[in-house]
Amino acid sequence: MRLPLRRLLASAMLAIGFMPAASSNLAAQSGSITGKVTDATTGRPIENAQVQAQLMGGQAYGAISGADGGFRVVNLPDGSYTVTVRALGYEQRVFTAQRVGAVINAALTERPTQLGQTVVTASRSRPEKALDAPAQISVISSERIAERPAVTVTDQLRGIPGVDVNRGGIAQANIVARGFNNAFSGSILMLQDYRFAGVPSLRVNVPFLMTGTNEDIDRIEVLLGPASALYGPNSANGVLHVITKSPFTQEPGRRSNTTLSVDGGQRDLLRVGARTAVKLNDRAAFKLSGEGMRARDWQYRDLSEPATFPNAAPAGRRGQANARDFDLERFTGEARLDLRPRDGVELITTYGFTRAGSGIELTGANGSAQIKNWTYNSLQQRVRFGRFFAQAFVNSSNAGNDDSLDVGGTYLLRSGQPIVDKSNVWALQAQHGLDLLDGRQSFTYGVDYIATNPETGGTINGRNEADDNTREYGGYLQSSTRVLNRKMELLTALRVDGNNVIEGTFFSPRAAITFKPVGDNHVFRATYNRAFQTPANFTFFLDLVQSRAAGANPYDVFAQGNKPKEGYQFPRTCTAGSAYGTLCMRSPFTQNTGFQTVSAGAALPGVWTALGPAVQPTLTAGLTQALIANLGLSQQQAAGFAAQLAPALIQRLQSRVPTEAELPTGLFIGQNLIADASGPADIAPLRASFNNTYELGYKGQLANGKLLIDISGWRQQRGDVGTSAGQATPVVLARSPQAYGTYVTTQWAQVIQGAAAQAGLQVPAAQVQQLAAGLAGAVVPTAAALPLGVVTWDDQAGGNRRILATYFNAGNQKLWVTGLDMATTLQATQRLGFTANYSYQNRTIFPDIQGGNAAPLMSNSPANRGSLAARFETLGNVWSLESRVNYSESYEVNSGVYGTTASWPIAAGNPGATGTTSANAVAGCPTTTQGRFCYEGVPEIVTLDLGISRKFNLNGQSLRWSLNATNLLNEEVRTFPGVPQIGRMVMTRIQYVF
Repeated sequence: MRLPLRRLLASAMLAIGFMPAASSNLAAQSGSITGKVTDATTGRPIENAQVQAQLMGGQAYGAISGADGGFRVVNLPDGSYTVTVRALGYEQRVFTAQRVGAVINAALTERPTQLGQTVVTASRSRPEKALDAPAQISVISSERIAERPAVTVTDQLRGIPGVDVNRGGIAQANIVARGFNNAFSGSILMLQDYRFAGVPSLRVNVPFLMTGTNEDIDRIEVLLGPASALYGPNSANGVLHVITKSPFTQEPGRRSNTTLSVDGGQRDLLRVGARTAVKLNDRAAFKLSGEGMRARDWQYRDLSEPATFPNAAPAGRRGQANARDFDLERFTGEARLDLRPRDGVELITTYGFTRAGSGIELTGANGSAQIKNWTYNSLQQRVRFGRFFAQAFVNSSNAGNDDSLDVGGTYLLRSGQPIVDKSNVWALQAQHGLDLLDGRQSFTYGVDYIATNPETGGTINGRNEADDNTREYGGYLQSSTRVLNRKMELLTALRVDGNNVIEGTFFSPRAAITFKPVGDNHVFRATYNRAFQTPANFTFFLDLVQSRAAGANPYDVFAQGNKPKEGYQFPRTCTAGSAYGTLCMRSPFTQNTGFQTVSAGAALPGVWTALGPAVQPTLTAGLTQALIANLGLSQQQAAGFAAQLAPALIQRLQSRVPTEAELPTGLFIGQNLIADASGPADIAPLRASFNNTYELGYKGQLANGKLLIDISGWRQQRGDVGTSAGQATPVVLARSPQAYGTYVTTQWAQVIQGAAAQAGLQVPAAQVQQLAAGLAGAVVPTAAALPLGVVTWDDQAGGNRRILATYFNAGNQKLWVTGLDMATTLQATQRLGFTANYSYQNRTIFPDIQGGNAAPLMSNSPANRGSLAARFETLGNVWSLESRVNYSESYEVNSGVYGTTASWPIAAGNPGATGTTSANAVAGCPTTTQGRFCYEGVPEIVTLDLGISRKFNLNGQSLRWSLNATNLLNEEVRTFPGVPQIGRMVMTRIQYVF
């Protein structure tokens, strides 16, 4: 019988490799180790298994198993050997202290593939195979995590289909599933050992604040698509679940293990991590883990941040240079005690702590925040008894400030205002299940109660501090029925939720069918989910200044929450006097500080009263030069005449109220004119966002398990999309700068003509008109940009000196999105494997839906993205080499104050703030107006990552060296507006396990 080619080549290589060893021992006593390799479940023999016999302190010898599973390692000198048996698709087995002549029966357990791994996220704590889960789910194993030096869990998500990670630096990142990203995002539910991992009152995912270490992670599960039927609100787009290791898990014969890691890398990165786990006995075990890290982040200057802090900043920061701190510092740790008082009962107590000493985090409403001394605590108690599971946990956050005058903690870079966040969230959750009809019918049911208690010291929630608590409650029932000899599973679920800040009761149904037509390795599924997302606490109660009034500009810009169950209404009770009918405005430039008819002309005299002292020197200098050039006056004559004329020009505008015909009124959001005569629409109260998702999918193992495919095609209806904050109160301006300039030119021409005649100067009318137009051109652009008033609501948040941004519903339009997520893995040989992932979304901009900033709603994510990876590893995973190419299509962003299709004011002290053209001008920037700039869109991105790992076996202890390079070719790219361009990052790790 002919040997298979692969076995023949392998045997030949082994023979050649071990020939020198054999020849050197011809005269010595030699022997063999024999045995058989079988499948532990079926008992069938396994052909082509690799067998390695390592002499203690000496050489290695090898063999390949035959068709009957038998093997013989020959020419072995006397001694003690460690025998390793490995086969494609199986967990390796190690037999220690084997002598020459030993006979080994190696029954190998099938290795869980990506689809064969056990997961708990899809069914909320009940274990099942990823292959059987009625959703697309990806798993990142502890082995892969150990090979990749990383700062946060987001570094492990590269190449996961359907997941968008927008990075703002070494540690900052926004994570979403299937698009619709935002600054300060919380749209994917992040869990750590079943408890929430987000910041309590802000409900934002900040991976930098998560407790625990990479050394303690058992696996990361990423569930794509809605999960509200089980998890409730805020899981409408997916779940990311970090599951840590149990301290009961130990190597055979051992009761403790310890892992020490040291990571280093570019940008002065240094990280030290440790974990130790001790099994006291079969009933009690504990573990401790912790890490400290520091680094120097990529640098970036946001032109919306003033060069010095304004007078409204706390005294300890006022007037100081506004310089970002790019240093990153973090310490985190976790302690856990596991008790198993009797079989089937488990009690787990966990405490976690993180202190972020320094960092930068984006917010959608207020720009970037400088993290300083932010701490995060979590205390959790879990109970499991059979199918019963219950937990109680509290997460608390402290941004590092005691009050609004403290300068020792986190603060906003645009205003210098401290962030006081001493918030917490309490949760009680219970779940039970039962199986009937020999497991063919299963029920899972449970209840949740969540209490969020913000304490912001009058900063984040400002005047809403006394009335900003939220309470959420819900219950669910899920049924699973297996029919057709368990080939088909029918899954239905219903969840009911409510809370105290949104009207109504929310129903989340779920239905799924999975079908296995041929064996257990091919699963087809069809699912429907109705999921909902409730707005975060701060979207209701935010009351936070973005920028304070400065100079002649009397307006503060505030981010204001949308009032629960009420929203905001613009008053329309004033006398018609402009193109906007009975709509009312408020202005700091009129004697009437209350509501009055919308009119640019009514406020103009007050504006010039405010501008006069600043404008008069410019007018005087301009007049002097013009009189010398055009009328031939001496310097002394021109200066004297100009000194008399300039105040008269200003006084003319201060004393005369233009008519609507002379100075037409316009209402503006940003630089966009509201042309509708009815003015702005009232702002409806925020509602839950409901998503109806229909999905077809296939999971399968082909080619004897060498090829794995997981593909999902989905179509989603987002019926009520909530957006990030955008300007809500329109400002009153002249309808066009040209009209403003024409009015000023006309008035000043009359003043100049009269003054010239009184002085006995003969000046032609055309020359007077030209002189007036030149003077107007020097001062009108600045004056025309100053709002004459603001259209606001009758509420404590409103006022004649406040421009407000708030949160919106996107209306009642039905927003449809279609997408595809695909993951494939090919194990070409025992050592070489390939993975390919691809995600597609058919729409990223929705022109018919307002998304804030007078721009359409955007998903802030690419339409096409994917990755292609190759992995090579040697016997026993001693060496591993992995390379990955990542691709992401370009896209525009509209996310609060980070819109790429709008222009933004340049803050004081920055280049271009007093220039004549837009600074940082980019393609597509809608303005070249003085003192404004545009954020760049996200470009097309192609990057190459490379990882190498080497494992050393030190007499039963393990030492691993790893090197990981992301963006190896240093293609500096920006993945979100307002963040730096990120280039190559190389990290290395030494990890010792004993």
